Amino acid sequence: MRMPPQAFSQGSRSSSMSRGRRRTCFCGEGPVLRTSCLEENPGRRLWGCVNYQIGEECHYFASAELKGKDPQIQRLKNKASVLKENLQKAERKFALALAVRILGWITAGLLLYDRFN
Repeated sequence: MRMPPQAFSQGSRSSSMSRGRRRTCFCGEGPVLRTSCLEENPGRRLWGCVNYQIGEECHYFASAELKGKDPQIQRLKNKASVLKENLQKAERKFALALAVRILGWITAGLLLYDRFN
């Protein structure tokens, strides 16, 4: 299966190897991470042969997208949710403190007004 010449944008070597992916392509080289430019898969990240478009590539490619949920992403989402809740609580406390302060200044102003009239 030969990929069209414009199927991928330029890729780069990556030292990180994801779980479930071959550590080498069929040429025996480390695959590179590329971005698809095909209309069917625009922007899709793929691991491909390092020799793609420059020599006798072996036509290796594999999806770089995760099959399941990445535990680190889930932890970060949970942390973001907790931080958002804490921010909302802090904003409510600030609004209450501001309201009490304004009410205090109004009360002090009324007392002073009443005292001098």
